[in-house]
Amino acid sequence: MSKTNNISQEQLAQLSNHICKNIGLDFPENKYKDLTRGVVDACGEFGFTNANECIEWLIHSDFNKQTWDTLAGHLTIGETYFFRDSSIFKYLKDTVLHDLIYSRWHSEKYLRIWSAACCTGEEPYSMAMLIDQILPNRKGWSISIIGTDINEKFLDKAKKGIYTQWSFRSTPDNIQKKYFSKTDINKFVIAPEIKRMVSFSYLNLAESRYPSFSNNTNELDLICCRNVLMYFSEPIRKKVVTALASCLSQNGWLIVSPGEADYAKKAGLIPIRSSETTLFQKKTVPASHPVQQYQARYEEPQTIQSKKAIPTVKDISLDHKDSSTPKEHVFEKAMAAFKKGEYKDCIQVLSIFVEKDMNNAECSILMARSYANIRQYDNAKSWCEKALTADPLNPGHYYLMATILQEQGNIDRTIKALNQVLYLDPSFIMAYVALAMIRRKQGRQNDFQKCITNAMHYLKNMAPDAPVPFSDDMTAGRLINMLESMPDR
Repeated sequence: MSKTNNISQEQLAQLSNHICKNIGLDFPENKYKDLTRGVVDACGEFGFTNANECIEWLIHSDFNKQTWDTLAGHLTIGETYFFRDSSIFKYLKDTVLHDLIYSRWHSEKYLRIWSAACCTGEEPYSMAMLIDQILPNRKGWSISIIGTDINEKFLDKAKKGIYTQWSFRSTPDNIQKKYFSKTDINKFVIAPEIKRMVSFSYLNLAESRYPSFSNNTNELDLICCRNVLMYFSEPIRKKVVTALASCLSQNGWLIVSPGEADYAKKAGLIPIRSSETTLFQKKTVPASHPVQQYQARYEEPQTIQSKKAIPTVKDISLDHKDSSTPKEHVFEKAMAAFKKGEYKDCIQVLSIFVEKDMNNAECSILMARSYANIRQYDNAKSWCEKALTADPLNPGHYYLMATILQEQGNIDRTIKALNQVLYLDPSFIMAYVALAMIRRKQGRQNDFQKCITNAMHYLKNMAPDAPVPFSDDMTAGRLINMLESMPDR
């Protein structure tokens, strides 16, 4: 156990200031107890047995992003369970999601939901189960539910989808029976069809870029970000809520905890009150209470045919001595792991062939995408460069390089890469959109408008329901609506 009796108030004050400066988490004097607890928890992971020594190291050393993220994971509390705050989920079911689904039933069918600071995944999975209850027949629907967190251990647990009875406190019994299977005395695994509805990834609300096409945080119908702002300093709180509001589509919804409501109001969101809860909506005009009961009924749900499960890396032979396995077969298995979100497994599978064929562009670009998705951007860039060496005229490779460079904060090289994309393919819509967002942030309004005009020209030549290449299957019609709704268009 780490010793804590030598920690002084002065040390805690220095550490608090250092943490606030680097990652935006706020620990004033009345939270020194929480700060001490977090450091003690993190000591072992940093290789210390003494909390005092760990604090001195934290105060006087320069660290990479991974070190700060590890510390942040110990300083935030993961306290959640399925369908936490039943009044919110009731309002979502009866009003918010009901109205969204009804309004899109005979048009483009999509839902986009983000659980920010999702902890171990109970909240986004609850959203998925709620949608399954409302919309059991989801054929033809594009449903995106993402969960993000700063704590990699929480995300690993969320991806596995295995929980103990503690995660079901205050959860209706029928939920557990319908959507979970008991695997041990006190372990329950979530149903595969619900698990497939949710994707998880790392995102630091205080530092990451959002809204963004690259992390799927743009044009969202619903964002849930509860009990998170309390960890940040005042300037970071304002910055985070303003960014979250920008992520919402017109009439999109934000859920925060009651103590964080003032920040949502200051971001220009309209409070919508029900009898038991308050949500915030993005509107350009004063909002009236949106509760409306529709007499029309959804179409009779049909039986959903079960899909063949995507094989995991355990199903794939990893014997490096076996050179007889066809490249196409291994690539297929690697792609299956990638689509499942098992990026490390994808890298492991591909390593069989890339060691032998370093000039294979197809494998190299998949390696690059996998490394980018686990935030190992230097490795991602290296593999992307290999792909470009093997296939130097592929605009998609340059677009991925632009995305990686932007995540690294290298805007000048990002712009150069995007211009290379457009040189090779003047009809590359997402390159225009990405360049437009950069020019908009730089205040270069004329360049912004020019990029949007070019993107719209090519979009309007597509069928409205056709997916836009490199946009994570966003349709042309949906992207047109998003671009047209931008306030400075």
